[in-house]
Amino acid sequence: MSKDVKKELISAKNWILQNQKNDGEILWDGKGKWDFWDHCECLIALSIYKEWDAFRKGLDFCLSKVNEEGLVKSQYINGKVSQNYFEAHHAPYIFLPLLQKYLIDNDVNYLLKYRSEIHQIYKGTLKFKDADGFYHWALDQNGLADDSLVTSSCSLELSRRAYNRICMLIQDEDLIDTDKIISETKLNSNKFDRGGIDRSRFSMDSYYPILCNCGTKEDAIKTLNKFYVNGLGIKCVEEEPWVTFAESSECIMALYKMGLKEEAKKIFDEVMKQKNTKGYFPTGYQYELDVYWPEENSTWTNAAVIMAADCIYDISGKEKVILI
Repeated sequence: MSKDVKKELISAKNWILQNQKNDGEILWDGKGKWDFWDHCECLIALSIYKEWDAFRKGLDFCLSKVNEEGLVKSQYINGKVSQNYFEAHHAPYIFLPLLQKYLIDNDVNYLLKYRSEIHQIYKGTLKFKDADGFYHWALDQNGLADDSLVTSSCSLELSRRAYNRICMLIQDEDLIDTDKIISETKLNSNKFDRGGIDRSRFSMDSYYPILCNCGTKEDAIKTLNKFYVNGLGIKCVEEEPWVTFAESSECIMALYKMGLKEEAKKIFDEVMKQKNTKGYFPTGYQYELDVYWPEENSTWTNAAVIMAADCIYDISGKEKVILI
């Protein structure tokens, strides 16, 4: 079955390639929006299909956007900065596609090639850390901005682990960071209440802790009960009649990791039914209005579906970064 799924998703992979420019930039879609984190999501998908030329161009483009402090602006549109601040989890996410590539081709020299950039980016990540060990979501010209966020912190934790693994591979063990970014104790902090408002209504804050080993099978079942819409997938926000296929795919990986494999496969099959006639996936579906919304077919959504397929069906035939 894995070969069939891999074949079925070639068109989704090709949609990512179609939105990559000659300089390596992978846009959300044809509207010119770009950000570092979603670009890295696409790099992971390209590595699963061993699209190495596109991967290398995309990686070099990403690193060209990182400043001397190891930080990257939040968002660009048509090559110009559209969100003029830095998000903590963006730049270090590059460690996951780098490690994914190594797990597929065992090329440690490729990691060594970027040794200085890797350490520069991780050093930049530490700028977001407060005295209590929490990571602020953003940094701008006025300093640390906004609160800590669960999903951002969990993404950082996955990046920290990938960084540590890379440090071992390139024999920089003295630079390994043993300070875990997210924990069950930290999850209970009100520092994760954005603007003083509890964010538990967002599905990402429910399943992302599971992805980084901070959750149980019972937590995964609670996530299903709260956010799953039978036949469609996972809602982005609890009270909104809107399922999103990236969130569905990420939740699939969390469920699979917790041993809920049949549930994960069921939702994956439901997501696969949302592929459009051109062979790729829209961002989301508003099921009360019966419309795909927003009007985009984001590359990173298609990347997330490919990652979920690799998690369940091992279409790359290699170890999974998301499960480290």
